[in-house]
Amino acid sequence: MSMSRFAIGLSELCIRHRRLVVALILGITFLMSLVLLRIDVRTVFSDMVPKGHPYVEVHEQYKETFGGSNKVTIVVKAEQGEIFTPPVLAEIQRVTRELAKVSGVNPFQIVSLASRKLKSVNASSMGIESVPLMWPDVPADAAGIRTLREAVINNPLVYGIYVDRDLQSALIQVDFYDQKVDYGKIFPQINAIFDASPIPDQVSYHLVGEPILYGWVDHYLDETVVIALLSLGAMLLALFLLNRTWRGALLPLVSGTVSAIWALAIGVMLGFNFDPLVIVVAFIITARCFSHSVQLITRFDDLCDGDGLQPRAAAEATMKELFRPGLLGLISDAGAILCVLLTPIPLLQKVSIIGALWVMTIMFSAVVLTPVLLSWVKAPLRYAHPLNLRFLLDAVLTVAYRLAAGRGAYLVLPVTLVLVGLLMAKATDLTIGDAAPGSPILWPEASFNQDSALINQRYPGTEQMFVVLEGDRTDALKRVDALDWMQRFQRRMERLPQVGGSVSLADIVVDVRRNLYEGNPRYRELGASQIENGELISFYMQGAAPDDLAQFSDPLFQNGSVLLMLRDRRGDTLRQAIFQIQRFIDENPLDGFRIRMAGGSMGITAAINEVLLSDQIEAIALALLVVIVSCLLVYRSSASGVFFIVPVLISNVVTFAFMAWQGIGMSISTLPVVALGIGLGVDYAFYIVDSIKEYLEKYPDGDPRDAIRQALFSAGRGVLLTSVTLAAGVLLWAASSLRFQAEMGMLIGLWLLVSAFTSLLVMPSLVRILKPAFIFDPPKDRAAATRPSEPAALSTE
Repeated sequence: MSMSRFAIGLSELCIRHRRLVVALILGITFLMSLVLLRIDVRTVFSDMVPKGHPYVEVHEQYKETFGGSNKVTIVVKAEQGEIFTPPVLAEIQRVTRELAKVSGVNPFQIVSLASRKLKSVNASSMGIESVPLMWPDVPADAAGIRTLREAVINNPLVYGIYVDRDLQSALIQVDFYDQKVDYGKIFPQINAIFDASPIPDQVSYHLVGEPILYGWVDHYLDETVVIALLSLGAMLLALFLLNRTWRGALLPLVSGTVSAIWALAIGVMLGFNFDPLVIVVAFIITARCFSHSVQLITRFDDLCDGDGLQPRAAAEATMKELFRPGLLGLISDAGAILCVLLTPIPLLQKVSIIGALWVMTIMFSAVVLTPVLLSWVKAPLRYAHPLNLRFLLDAVLTVAYRLAAGRGAYLVLPVTLVLVGLLMAKATDLTIGDAAPGSPILWPEASFNQDSALINQRYPGTEQMFVVLEGDRTDALKRVDALDWMQRFQRRMERLPQVGGSVSLADIVVDVRRNLYEGNPRYRELGASQIENGELISFYMQGAAPDDLAQFSDPLFQNGSVLLMLRDRRGDTLRQAIFQIQRFIDENPLDGFRIRMAGGSMGITAAINEVLLSDQIEAIALALLVVIVSCLLVYRSSASGVFFIVPVLISNVVTFAFMAWQGIGMSISTLPVVALGIGLGVDYAFYIVDSIKEYLEKYPDGDPRDAIRQALFSAGRGVLLTSVTLAAGVLLWAASSLRFQAEMGMLIGLWLLVSAFTSLLVMPSLVRILKPAFIFDPPKDRAAATRPSEPAALSTE
């Protein structure tokens, strides 16, 4: 059965049994809404980890000892002078102890001046002792504080790393078990610790880390919902003003609501959580639903007002005529976002599945339900308000028609090629990963990014990555060549501007040896043998707990780590660090060891960036292939697929150039938007080009310019109407406290407008010049079945 016959049969069936159709859709919607009551809105860290990546495997194996990816860095800064006063030191101790009570904390990974892990090794005539710097108590008198201050300054493992070089702040690091992380609990609990401070006027608190970042996302969830509702209301208001009918505003809302309930309920049944960061994706798909519904309403109004059809007949004809472009657009949208499924990141895979299902529900909520509901409209057409803004739309459409119908059509192709070429040059600057310091999720002036800048200014770096040395036997790390490898590796990496500092077991060995010689820096070197290095480590561990060296080595000293502290998390920073690490490993083999990288939060981020870099071209290519195959199946012409790639390429190049210009990187958050953008780039073109094809199938001897005119003032008006109103709605996201959502709002708005104007200005001109066979040579049986005696009057009013 051909597509046309199927559309005719389906439209007749749905309108004939319209009450049953509405009852079924509303019944399913009611049941789905009950399921939706169990929706789980939260961020899950494991969803953002690319499965099977070598860096992730290293991280998962050693995260409990060498440091996980959910580490929080806190700086307690004295407002006046140094931290070496009893109240400030007591506050550092209080915060350190209270952190052990926070949900999901790893109590063995709390390190600060007040923890047992930071030690001082002292040698005297009485012997050698290793004692914590400020544990279990704060010094009781001024002499004790002076001794602590001196011990900090003389300890290179503390001074500049856990206490800044101006002695004005102290750093506390706390890690959380990945499987127990609940960002919604950690963020308020840590802030509650600060709120309970007995000296709020004497200290300030600064904190960063993934739990804090996503805690801010959760904190702004209510604001996000409000902006989404305001944006939705703005779009409906714009539709109401421009359409001038209640059905023009309410029916898209009904379609969008039904589609959202179905898709989200399916996600609940599949056991998926709903991440607040992907709410923008939900908004895009809802906008697509609006777009399809508006197209149907616009065509219905044309048939009733221009052709004089009764509402029931007009609804049936609307569904029949727009079924093909609607189905093609939905298949392309769903196929494009399904290509993201190939990226081995659970969050993107969930978005891909739910997004594709959501898009396909539009077939029922818009393509079927909207015409069925329109069939009950009473003629004649009545306007709900007297304000007529249609002249604005008609002015744009008139310009588009004159361009396509006149000599300007022959300028479209060369001008488009030149502009796309220039923009493509800028698009090559697009960054994979974060493009700016701090978190791109929040604005630069947000307290999180301000705290990040302050900590990176005073300390080696908040972003951490570790490299693992796996030995082939016990005590392998005590070997002179192994410790020497660590030292040389650290020196090489610390010469990079992206690396603020590093620490390893070698630092402990040389510091203990220096202290044995009364702190003389001349003796700050490794032991001459494995036995001597073992003795130096034993001095450090005197009176220590077994886990005090956990961040540097396992208990058997077989596997160890070198911790690197990076200045920021930008994609370029991570790529340079990874390149230099691998280069050093290749140039400096170490017998008896396997060197593996890279764990920690930056190891996970580097893995994500590498996956995106390797998969984005493949995903985009597959999405384009989906468009080509969809067109081939619907139009039975390979040329049709190539033809419809034009608006996709234009909208993608413009958007990528905009992202490069605005410093928006290709990240785990932006990839689903990019995948959906491929569908955005072609949907509008489907409606306009198919309207031209539909006209020429009815009137094979008609003038192509009449076909273009009919398409522009019917489908084109729907395209212009939806793109302008949707773009105006998404621009409200610019008011979001989350930078990511504001930028994605601008990105979607740009995508919508570029796609619309490409479809209005470029595609009709290309149709007239190239005269594609799939448009101008329709199947004979289709043409014969639909050819009337003479063309109907064109509706342009």
